[in-house]
Amino acid sequence: MKNKFTALLLSFTLIFILAGCAGQKTDPTAANQADLKLADLNLTIGSAPGPVTYPLAQMADQNGKIVLKPWQSGEQLTAMVTAKEVQLCSTPISNAVLVYNKGLNVKLLMVTVWGMLYVMSADPDVKTLQDLKGKEVAISGQGGIQDLIFRHLLLKNNINPDQDLTITYLDMAEASSRLAAGQLKYAVLNEPHSSIAALNAQKTGVQLHRVLDLTQEWNKLPGQEKTRMPMAGMIVVNDSGITPAQASAFEKIYIETSEWVNSHGAEIGPIVEKHVPAMKAAAVTSSLQYARLQPQHAADCQAEVEAFFRELSQTADARAFGGKIPDAQFYYQAQ
Repeated sequence: MKNKFTALLLSFTLIFILAGCAGQKTDPTAANQADLKLADLNLTIGSAPGPVTYPLAQMADQNGKIVLKPWQSGEQLTAMVTAKEVQLCSTPISNAVLVYNKGLNVKLLMVTVWGMLYVMSADPDVKTLQDLKGKEVAISGQGGIQDLIFRHLLLKNNINPDQDLTITYLDMAEASSRLAAGQLKYAVLNEPHSSIAALNAQKTGVQLHRVLDLTQEWNKLPGQEKTRMPMAGMIVVNDSGITPAQASAFEKIYIETSEWVNSHGAEIGPIVEKHVPAMKAAAVTSSLQYARLQPQHAADCQAEVEAFFRELSQTADARAFGGKIPDAQFYYQAQ
């Protein structure tokens, strides 16, 4: 009888042990991926020109399995995402909203770069937007985000952009070059183009200045006193093979790398030029103090992104960013 009771007790004990193991079963792959390091990542990443790509260049320099795939136009971005040629992509926030509103399966992982638009000029008398009346100002991309921001600021300051000044649309590289050569007096440039223009102008003895910081002008608008302009970020391309663990690890490493980039300007310049030859080392180094490279998890920035596009929608045609402000599903949520 005692032996039967002992056997029965052992049977119950074994059942409980097995049940406990089943309830606590873990995926060994997931456990390993939870602690992924830079060397573990094997990713192809779309890279837009600008400070958003600086940390990517450093990451690619440290890990040859990270491949950067440059893109220049919105059409290239859409094609790249549609074909799932990349797992992640750096992009202006406006382009991220556009591809999302087109129905492509992307999520905004991070906002990485905030307002970095400047009116560049050698004219020291430009102190306010009003001082641009009667002037010719070059800007890139008619109907693009920079044009929309500049026009919005003019209109909010009772300046008619079609009558009170002349806006000339030029490729940003050309605007930068002509400004440096003295063929233009005023241009709205982002980074690193404003730094490129300033450095090139110095070679001809011209001193260019960031006479207006459009972020500061934005903060003068009612209700926008403490908001930032979300300019660029990183999107995750779903169904491209990237796992949640990889996305989370990438985000963490990108943020850490950005901190290094911001404090190592002289070192990051040559690295960026090595991986993205169009962005020259000296300009990259110079641009960091104006680039506002401050990456944050996108879901934590949702209110700021929405506030920015709501404000812009007061003067801009919503079709410029896909017809609507994106819903909460636009923002990547860690799984």
